[in-house]
Amino acid sequence: MRVIAGKYRGITLNTLKDQSIRPTTDRVKESMFNLIRDRLEGAEVLDLFCGSGALGLEALSRGAKFAVFADRATDSVETTRHNLSKTDAEYQLIRSDYAATIDKLAREGRKFDVIFLDPPYKTGADTAAIELIASRGLLAEGGVIVVERARDGESPAMPKGYRITLSRDYGSSTVELVEKATACAVTGTFDPFTLGHEYLVECALREFDVVYIVVLVNPAKKAGMSPEKRVKMITQCVRKFHRKIIAEFYDGLAIDYLRQNNIEYIVRGVRNSADLAYEQEMADWNFTHGGIRTLLIPARDAEISSTAVRERLRDGLSVEGYVDNEASIMLRDTFGRKNDGRH
Repeated sequence: MRVIAGKYRGITLNTLKDQSIRPTTDRVKESMFNLIRDRLEGAEVLDLFCGSGALGLEALSRGAKFAVFADRATDSVETTRHNLSKTDAEYQLIRSDYAATIDKLAREGRKFDVIFLDPPYKTGADTAAIELIASRGLLAEGGVIVVERARDGESPAMPKGYRITLSRDYGSSTVELVEKATACAVTGTFDPFTLGHEYLVECALREFDVVYIVVLVNPAKKAGMSPEKRVKMITQCVRKFHRKIIAEFYDGLAIDYLRQNNIEYIVRGVRNSADLAYEQEMADWNFTHGGIRTLLIPARDAEISSTAVRERLRDGLSVEGYVDNEASIMLRDTFGRKNDGRH
């Protein structure tokens, strides 16, 4: 192992003899640091399950101001100390488990811009650590928790006010970024996703850091597109926003999805008075039964709907102005060229 980039680039790092310790590979480490490269200059860093200290040392090499390294194993602390001795970095070493370390640092009033969590896989330690970090206020405003976990494992559960804002798979590992963030859900069948839906997402992004677009099942409607195609269409259509948007299919009630993901707000569109009456009734039900608050947004164009798009496709009419270019391509592939609106 080595330091990949920055001030200490090329320094060889000692690793632990204990085979139960799984060091982050150089490939995963490089990919991980690409995700946070703009957050490191002058950062205060905590490497909570430090192992050999590779992650915290890489952060110091790339511009972090100070790093705290913590591990309960004496061998890990001593290996980290040896690796750091090859640098002139500013750091602190703590031999203690993650819970005691978080408690100590919180009592000292410490805040960190970047916190690395790379605990043993599938132990639940990442969820427990994030819960403690949140409850003790260890993450600075605008800070990020970088979690490495097994790709075939579960994402850590999020405490209230925290979100997984980015997830990337690298071989057998997954790297996830966790941040303080407000969130809402935009729900519907989205069959297909229209410019009206995009407007709702745009409005939601003005108020919330993360928007979940939840594709639901309506038993009263026969879907023209599979859930997988709808999620793919949504993902392509919202890339233009360059924001934190998560599109998922959920085969259940919206209220249950929101509960499971600690989301308190749902955003719905209203095209006319009939819509308003129905949506208000649903909003009252969601609040009474789940404490879910609903924001009702008047449609920018009441003529745009998924039903209108399907009817125009059926009649061979253009859907320009109803869906964006990405959606048009997918609809053409799904329904055939005779329905792409060209004459």
